[in-house]
Amino acid sequence: MRARFRFALAAWLTVAGAAVGASAQVRDPAAGEALFTEGRAAAKAGNYKLACEKFYESQRLDPAIGTVFNIADCEERLGHLATAWTKYREVLQKVGPEDARHAIAKKQSEALKPRLPKLLVLGDQLPESATVKRGLVELGRASFGTALPVDPGDHEIVVSNPGHEDARFRVELKEGETTEVTLRLGKQVDSGPAEQDSSAAVTRGSDRTLGWILAGVGVAGLAVGGITGLMVLGEKSIVDENCDADKRCNQTGLDAVDSGQTLAPISTTGFIIGVLGLGVGGYFLLKPAEKPKHALVPSIGPRGGGLHFSATF
Repeated sequence: MRARFRFALAAWLTVAGAAVGASAQVRDPAAGEALFTEGRAAAKAGNYKLACEKFYESQRLDPAIGTVFNIADCEERLGHLATAWTKYREVLQKVGPEDARHAIAKKQSEALKPRLPKLLVLGDQLPESATVKRGLVELGRASFGTALPVDPGDHEIVVSNPGHEDARFRVELKEGETTEVTLRLGKQVDSGPAEQDSSAAVTRGSDRTLGWILAGVGVAGLAVGGITGLMVLGEKSIVDENCDADKRCNQTGLDAVDSGQTLAPISTTGFIIGVLGLGVGGYFLLKPAEKPKHALVPSIGPRGGGLHFSATF
């Protein structure tokens, strides 16, 4: 029992140690502090763009609510009102009323709220396959119909859907205004030529397959016709040797006559099939590609209905 407990405890300590080690690898408090100090200096000098960059990197290396508070301040000064409002709200959620930053964050967030531009996206007519993005942010269907706080300035909304060109909507959002945008699909992509080429390729492939089959039948027919023709000639030679001028034959001659009468129609049929097979097969192999001219047409008559296959060559 003790051995199992020691084993479980050791396993737990190993996992916990790995987790702590992984966490330590992500954080770098010293670098985070240095970047935070540089961010404060940049903000004091009025370079809020650089200040925000330093604060964001400091937050990545050593997360702290004080850094979030400074990010909110520099984002507000850059005019990114929705981003600043979100950061102030984050500070309010993580510090209590006894913290001096709580009162400042509350005051600033309440002051920013009526100034926030809002974007109202309407896209109920879009198919489920469509995707909507505002910049790099993908908007799910639950976002439609809700006025969403967005930073002021120019924004682009892109609607993508298979079989359509991207539809782009550019909007300028101003402080305190709600802008409504009704989304629609872009122009349908004209896939006619490609589909026709594909259809022609399929038809051409089918024609060539049929052509080779018919040509093969033709070759086989000529072979049968030729072989049975030679056999007929052989039987005729036997008849000549075993029958007189009055067509009186011995048994060998009679057997040769019967065999010749059986083989002759086979030879003739073989030659006919061979010529037709090679001719029609050659037509399908050599004809230019075109749309198939065949159809399966329903027919209804007084005695019932059915399907009628028609083709034009």
